[in-house]
Amino acid sequence: MNADYYIEKLKARVLENPGSRLFLTLAEELRKREELEEALTVLKSGIEKNPAFAAARLTLGRWLFKDNKFREARKEFSAVLDVCPGDGFATRYLGEIDMQLEGENDDVRRRTVERLNDFREAVRKRFSAGVPDGTAAGDR
Repeated sequence: MNADYYIEKLKARVLENPGSRLFLTLAEELRKREELEEALTVLKSGIEKNPAFAAARLTLGRWLFKDNKFREARKEFSAVLDVCPGDGFATRYLGEIDMQLEGENDDVRRRTVERLNDFREAVRKRFSAGVPDGTAAGDR
């Protein structure tokens, strides 16, 4: 399928159904074609309509991180953790952002440690679920 045709079809479907999550696919296709401003506009607009769509926020966070826009990226990854506590990708990126901005703010470090602890607890609960004596395999 011709790339231009594919993008035009995606644009039409997103316009037809503004609440659709297809905006993420459209934004990624635009970015592949190096139409960066339009990709960013599509992604941000879609997130406004779908604020709990974690995959879109992760994508925006990654793009911002790659562009060294750490404060903006932090906002997106934090929003992911609000919706999906313990998300490993968001937690890892937040840790990397904090290393990039090291020394700026002790409050940021404290929040990062809290998030890492929340992540560890979520992992522990997930892997200990269904174990008869309540101990996870890694605890033995």
